[in-house]
Amino acid sequence: MGATETTTQQYITLEHPFNLPLIVLVTLICAAVMVWALYRERRILGAKTTSLFLLLRVLAIATALWMLLAPTSVLEESTSTKKAVVILSDVSASMATVDPAGTADDLRWALSGHGGHTDSSLIEPIALADRTIAALGVAHHELSAAISDLEKHGGERLVSEHVRLASKAITRSRMHLNQIRDVGTSADVRDTDTIIPLLARLSTLLESPECDALVDLAQTLQRDRTPSEAGWREGLTDLVGRTAIARRVSIELAEQLSKNASTSPDRGVVVSAAFQNRARGQRVAAFLNQLGDSSLDSIKETADVHWSFFDNVPRDLSGDNEASMFLSELTDRDDLVKVTDLSAGLRHVDRMRQDQPVAATFVLSDVAHNHASDRKPTEIATQMEGSPVYVVPIGNSSRLRDIDLISTSAPIVAMRNDAVVIEAHLEAYQCLGETCLVQLMQDGQVIDFRNVLIDSASASHRVRFDQRVSEIGTATFQIAVDPLDGEMTLENNFGEVEINVTRSDIKVLLCDEHPRWEYRYLAQLFRRDDKVEVDELLYHPRVIATGRREETKTFPITVDQWDQYDVVILGDIQPDHFPAQSQESLRQYLRTRGGTLIMIAGDAAMPQAYRDHPLAEIVPVRPIDEANDGDREYSFRVTEQGRSHVALMIGETDSATRDAWDFVNRFSPLHQVSRWRSPLPTARSLIAAAPRDLGTNASDAELSDSTFLCWQPVGRGRVVYLAGPDTYRLRFLRGDRLHYRFWGQLMRWAIASDLSAGNRSVRIRTSKTLYETDQPVDVEVELLDSDGNPVIEDSGATEVLNLRLISGEDERMVPLAPDAERPGHYRAEIRSLTPGVYQAQPGGSLVESLAEIDAAEATPEIASATFTVQADLPTELVDTRCNRVLAGQVAELSGGQVLPPTAVSEIIELTNLDPIVTHRVQRQPLWLRWRYLWLVFGCLQIEWIIRKWRGLS
Repeated sequence: MGATETTTQQYITLEHPFNLPLIVLVTLICAAVMVWALYRERRILGAKTTSLFLLLRVLAIATALWMLLAPTSVLEESTSTKKAVVILSDVSASMATVDPAGTADDLRWALSGHGGHTDSSLIEPIALADRTIAALGVAHHELSAAISDLEKHGGERLVSEHVRLASKAITRSRMHLNQIRDVGTSADVRDTDTIIPLLARLSTLLESPECDALVDLAQTLQRDRTPSEAGWREGLTDLVGRTAIARRVSIELAEQLSKNASTSPDRGVVVSAAFQNRARGQRVAAFLNQLGDSSLDSIKETADVHWSFFDNVPRDLSGDNEASMFLSELTDRDDLVKVTDLSAGLRHVDRMRQDQPVAATFVLSDVAHNHASDRKPTEIATQMEGSPVYVVPIGNSSRLRDIDLISTSAPIVAMRNDAVVIEAHLEAYQCLGETCLVQLMQDGQVIDFRNVLIDSASASHRVRFDQRVSEIGTATFQIAVDPLDGEMTLENNFGEVEINVTRSDIKVLLCDEHPRWEYRYLAQLFRRDDKVEVDELLYHPRVIATGRREETKTFPITVDQWDQYDVVILGDIQPDHFPAQSQESLRQYLRTRGGTLIMIAGDAAMPQAYRDHPLAEIVPVRPIDEANDGDREYSFRVTEQGRSHVALMIGETDSATRDAWDFVNRFSPLHQVSRWRSPLPTARSLIAAAPRDLGTNASDAELSDSTFLCWQPVGRGRVVYLAGPDTYRLRFLRGDRLHYRFWGQLMRWAIASDLSAGNRSVRIRTSKTLYETDQPVDVEVELLDSDGNPVIEDSGATEVLNLRLISGEDERMVPLAPDAERPGHYRAEIRSLTPGVYQAQPGGSLVESLAEIDAAEATPEIASATFTVQADLPTELVDTRCNRVLAGQVAELSGGQVLPPTAVSEIIELTNLDPIVTHRVQRQPLWLRWRYLWLVFGCLQIEWIIRKWRGLS
């Protein structure tokens, strides 16, 4: 049977405004007069004419009488819509958690699910106190709603209904209070000095004239009468405050009764060991069984009960039997979803409201919302006005005993013999006073350790290791936390970091036209660093050349001469001093030898003076519109890509780096930047030049056309571009530290291995070697010919380039797509990889032909890259806390409450579950037709015509 039932009734009624006996009397008189008149004329008219005139007159009078009586056809349609009660239960993986004994309100769940052996004199007062709290919560909400409706001049029936429910709730609160006094006869309760005063105070609040007046007011309003008391509206406001105080006293009473029951030495509440070892889902199943057999069964005649589950998606069940069976089997299921999306469950209920009114929703969950949904649960609860959500939280509100290694951090790139900082961030729960051992390991061997004293029940510590890296290559370090007894899980006690260690020397060519501040500070910086070998080339006010440039005092001419340097830094050099041959060989050096060029913009030449020179082809920026470049001050603004880039790690740790860049953004403005700062699509912007008048709220999209620091690959090398000679401003207020670290990290990144592997013609790389679960893996393949030029796949080729992924015995093929902005580069983004170690190898006819050519010239390396996808322990299983704060917010915003399981039946009792009945009456007048009027006049006209035809008067 559907939720809505419709009944119809059709009948005819007379809706005339006159007195019916009078109409009959007048009609009879008129009829008598007409009959008498015809009787007098019978001899003149003849029998046939007399009969005809009698028929016409009777017909006219009957029609006129029909119209005067105003007969109307009435169709009455009555629609009755049942309300619904929704039971929404969480079935995510955290509901399989077994909470430690005594931490998850065992007493009330045992009572509501009949899972414990209890002393009734101790347990019944607790349940009655819980019901009193729930009833007073309903009374407070209904009184507040009545006052709100009165202020908005709402309908009298609506106000009357609110007052009726508030009166009923207070009446039941009084009843529960009397029962607590009657049941609590044991010495443990009667002699408790704290409980007796609470009962007395609660009696004073509830058994008062104000509450008696509310009962009388409800009865008066129900009879559709106006209350005689003048101040009854103000009395409702006073009752709101009284119920709020009474509810707080009831909460204190319930807490004291629970404490009294659990500490009673003789007859305490005994919760069975079997119940204590039940998972959360099993406790909910036992509770739903009991609820379905009692409260829910009693309302099925008047309301519908809907059963729904949710984890990351909601779904409906047929009834309480299926629900309890599913919940009781949670701990035995291996396919539980490790995500809780409370928003999805509330959205599901909100959609139900479109088809059927929902009187109440009971959410049984740990409320551990951990899904990245577009809408928060509180936003959805706000729009559920009229359908209160009652949250029954289950589980421990504190983290279980555990040590969680939250994160590990270290520099991605370092030079050989650098001292690096490896930092571990760990959190410890329920381990107060204990000491944990944090070990730094390499190749399975412990190389350092720290003992950490845990000084609180919920502690957060950062552990720092200073380590020197001495071998070139990838240095892998592990951080392991020795487990403590009774930890919830050991999966989060381990972390790993990788550091790309480069050689210990950097050869730099530093060139500029004039000794600008940037040049001077860089020259001094490199001279002081024993890991940097710098050659200088300066043209004004006089030519200065050092090192390899001292003899010629010019730029290198050949690729081999350029290859003497790892990094070339070009300042505001005039094209006259930079021959085209040197520019061309510099481009070739970048493409084939993998060097790094850093271009620092200037006012005179760089890069605008090189529009028609070979160097223009590798400049990663273009000029911006002059209209958008007025007299404005700019500031550094690290972009999304820059936040995780090794070149910008100017602090020893990630958090120190964020703080340092925040300091620079606020206190080091850029007074002037080059118009050449709009990055090409192939460039990656790391620092934007942000106009200071935009404030700190400008998004990356707004700053995408104004870069201060960007880079782009050129063959095997890269070009770094700075839109102004202003990095020396990093020295302001902090001395040389930030400036030194910035250029030190930039140089290390410039000479570091880019994690690519392969041979001269086929190179393959991944952005990193260690990925989290569900993190996309970006693989890039570069194809070059023997001259270092990019190889482009023929668009008409039938065989596409592909990537072969091998993990153990599993193998899969992934297509490689050409990069539209970078000729010769091919990419593949791989998602949904299971944890494991993978080897990626490019394939296809084009790759094979290039490998054959390379093999003919030398013994090539195999082009393959190895990366690891590590198993990620989901938040759902790491943090199993019951989020009672979110539960309270959802309940309050929707007009509901946070309830213990013992109070659910009270809410069902106080919820108005009467069907919503609507009446629709359709009236159709049967007399209001022109034909009836024409019939009257027609009869009279026929008689008149006959009389004229026969010459009668």
